[in-house]
Amino acid sequence: MPTYYETELPNEDMRSEYEQIELRSEETWRDMPRGSGNALDISAVLTRELTFRDYLNEQIGQMRLVDDGMLHLCRFLIDCLDGRGYLDCPLEELSKEFGIPFFSLEQALYAIQMLDPPGIGARSLSECLILQLVQSRSLDPLTIGIARNGLEQLGRRDYKGLAAMLGAGVSEIKQASAKILALEPIPSRSFASSEPIAYIVPDAAFSVEQSRVTIELNRRVLPRLSVNTEYSALLATSDDPNVQQYVREKLTEANAIIKGVHMRCNTILRLLTLIATEQHDFFCSGGTLTPITMQQMAEKMDMSTSTVSRAIQNKYIQYRGRIVPLRSFFTTAIRSDASVSSQAVRQRIQDLIKTENPEAPLSDESVRIALSALGIEVSRRAVAKYRMALDIPPSSQRKKR
Repeated sequence: MPTYYETELPNEDMRSEYEQIELRSEETWRDMPRGSGNALDISAVLTRELTFRDYLNEQIGQMRLVDDGMLHLCRFLIDCLDGRGYLDCPLEELSKEFGIPFFSLEQALYAIQMLDPPGIGARSLSECLILQLVQSRSLDPLTIGIARNGLEQLGRRDYKGLAAMLGAGVSEIKQASAKILALEPIPSRSFASSEPIAYIVPDAAFSVEQSRVTIELNRRVLPRLSVNTEYSALLATSDDPNVQQYVREKLTEANAIIKGVHMRCNTILRLLTLIATEQHDFFCSGGTLTPITMQQMAEKMDMSTSTVSRAIQNKYIQYRGRIVPLRSFFTTAIRSDASVSSQAVRQRIQDLIKTENPEAPLSDESVRIALSALGIEVSRRAVAKYRMALDIPPSSQRKKR
């Protein structure tokens, strides 16, 4: 039977006119710790552990930047850093998705990379190490060469290979390598976790009745962004051309951000609809998940894989009383024809062991052979991994004595 979808979108249209935009500045303080009543809990603020994002924002606020727009871009990129302190999203994609000039993003990233801890804002391990070398003034060609092109050989301690590649002696290579090995590959390591401890609030609720899938977005988690109407009033009341130009530019930037957030909400809705379509059997009949990768989903949505990955990051749905992360709907295919998912393999293993002879339980190799007979090719090691994930002891411990 066909699946029907009922979706609930924000009923506020995208506001493109400046005079239609409003600001609720008090929301800036929403997440600050509060004590009894509604008073700001200063002691909680002072005793809070410093995260690397807090530290970066403190530093960036003291830098002499071109203008407030660059400051906002720096804070935006700081929020884009992953838990290690790396920027794992290409600037080109951020520029395209949010309508921000690539050059401006590049300048903001360069500013962040000047901050402490060294290596912050790197886009790769190589860049992270080079940034640390630059800040420490260790600029000898051998060390830079290893950081840029020789990390794979260094990982294998292939000093002779590095010497041949860089045209240096083995002893020189070992000295340069020692400098690399003393660097920190994870710039955020010494800071408190930047991930807040919070209850998980689902972004949408799925329900099914007679093959009818209903997707209801949680409006409370949808960001509502707006801009102060006083700024649009300045366009009409100010006689200063410089003021008018400045306000117009900032309102344009604000509209671009609001549009980007609106597009992100639409992306999530499209993604949820596709998940419901691809995993119809799972939702409607309790079957196993159909294997689909993020790349395949991105192709169906005509988007990049990283855009889809960011869209599902920290996103959850509520289904049959459970909170389920969106990432769990993307499974790994076991066979090249992508007809069997890892979840289906685990289910097969569990079924085989349930029906085994307790006096002669199946070994991992026997399970592998049985799966092969069913057309599922996995290694014995993979069988052991799935078995342990199912909390099933080895055959020697399952044997009935």
